[in-house]
Amino acid sequence: MKLGVIGGAGLLGSTSAYLAGMKGYLGEIKLVDIKENLAKCHVMDMGQAFAAFSKTKVSYAEYKDLGDCDIILISASIPERKVSDRMEYLRDNMKIVKPICEQIKANCKEAVIINATNPVDIFNYIIWKVLGWDRKKILGFNGNDTYRLKWATAEITGKEFGKIDGFCIGEHGANKINLYDQMTYDGKALVLSDADKKAIEDVTANFFAEFQALDSGRTSGWTSAVNIEELIEAVATNSGKKIECSSVLLGEYGYEDVSFGIPVSVGKEGIISYELPELTTEQKYKLNEISKTMQETLNKIDF
Repeated sequence: MKLGVIGGAGLLGSTSAYLAGMKGYLGEIKLVDIKENLAKCHVMDMGQAFAAFSKTKVSYAEYKDLGDCDIILISASIPERKVSDRMEYLRDNMKIVKPICEQIKANCKEAVIINATNPVDIFNYIIWKVLGWDRKKILGFNGNDTYRLKWATAEITGKEFGKIDGFCIGEHGANKINLYDQMTYDGKALVLSDADKKAIEDVTANFFAEFQALDSGRTSGWTSAVNIEELIEAVATNSGKKIECSSVLLGEYGYEDVSFGIPVSVGKEGIISYELPELTTEQKYKLNEISKTMQETLNKIDF
C-alpha cells in the first residue's frame, strides 16, 4: 500500500510518516506540503534512516502524484497557537481543508482518508460531505483521548499501561467521555474508586489547557504520531483492530448526520464495523448532548 501525507513537512505528518516507514509495511510514502524545501529535506533524511530497517520508499509529491495512494493522511493546519479549545481552529483551518478536499477529489482514487486537522470531528464530517466518498473511508483521528485515558489511569493507579484497556468517546476536545465502567485490566473488569476516577478526570480534562499554557507553538506531536501510525497500520495491514475514531454516523446507535469518536474496527477499506459498547444511562445522556452540540455547530457552517 501507498500513503500520501498532506502536511508532510509538519510535525504530525513527518513524525507519523517516519514511524510508519520504519515498520516497513508500506510500499511508499509520499510527502506533500507547501513548504517544498522542508518536505524534500524530510524525504532525504527519512530515506537514509529507513535504509537499514525498511524497504519503504519515501518521496516528495504534489497532489497530481497521489492518484495511486491507498491511504491519505491530512495533517495540514494553521501554525499552532495558544487557544482555549480546538474549536478555535475551525475558521482558519476551513481555508486549508476545503482546498485540500478539492485537490484530493480531482487527483485521487477513493482512498481511506485519515484526518488529523482540528477540530477533527467537524472536519471529518465536512471532508465526507465535500468528497462524497463512502463515509466508512473517512476516519477522524482522535485516538489521543483514549490513549490519555489509559495513560492517566496507569499514572493514578500504578497499574501497567499495556494491560489497561478501555475507550474515551465523544468530541475530540472538551466534550469527551471516559468510559470508566467498561474498562478492563489484564482482561478483567477494572474497578476504580471514586477518588481514582476524579483524579483521572482531572488529569485528562486539564491536559490540553496545561499543554497550551506552555505557549510553545508546538502540538503534541510524539503522542499524536504514535496513535496516527497505529491507525495507518490497521488500514495498511487490514488488521481489524478496534480503535477510537471520529466516525460519520447515519443512524447507528440513534445518531444521525454527525461525526464523533467511538470505537470502530479498522481495515483496508476503513471502518469494518462500529463497536460502541453498551453505555450507562449517564454516559448515553452525555453522548446525546455532545451529538446535539456537534449538529448545532455543523448547521452554522457554510461548506
